[in-house]
Amino acid sequence: MQTNEATVEVFWRAYETLKPSERRALAERILRDRKLLDDFLDHVLIEKAKHVKGEAVTLSDYESGIAGKASR
Repeated sequence: MQTNEATVEVFWRAYETLKPSERRALAERILRDRKLLDDFLDHVLIEKAKHVKGEAVTLSDYESGIAGKASR
């Protein structure tokens, strides 16, 4: 097991041992930490986007508004 995988496993097991009230407190703390919440939301959006069919677009094309104009 890689070091980062071992670290994740430790945190996951610790989370699983929490009582429901402790899990709720942890969730509330995450929701108050804007940077951490943004990280979680980024991961959710990336996973969701992996399942959407469409044309690959570079970030620079997307940001400049070029993406999708050729197919319209």
